[in-house]
Amino acid sequence: MPRIPLFSASTGLNVVIAYVFALLLLYLIARLLLRAKLAGGKLLGRAGLTVLAVILLNGVGSLIGYHLPLNPVTILIPTILGLPGFALVALLQYLLF
Repeated sequence: MPRIPLFSASTGLNVVIAYVFALLLLYLIARLLLRAKLAGGKLLGRAGLTVLAVILLNGVGSLIGYHLPLNPVTILIPTILGLPGFALVALLQYLLF
């Protein structure tokens, strides 16, 4: 099997540019994946806080007969919209059911 050197005196400029471009592309993809991982962790943390808020609201609401169901929609809306989304879900539950 012949040995293929990565860089030698006969390596053309196009090959060097291709290696540099490939390394730059790998770097950009890695940064994009790390940023997505951080955003996903932040979203998961907010979803956890939303679950705790719904459980707390159900605990306090049981004193006055109010219950907010714990399902994907009631978690997803406040996770994305924050406190206004939580108020929206609670108000809709109160008005519709």
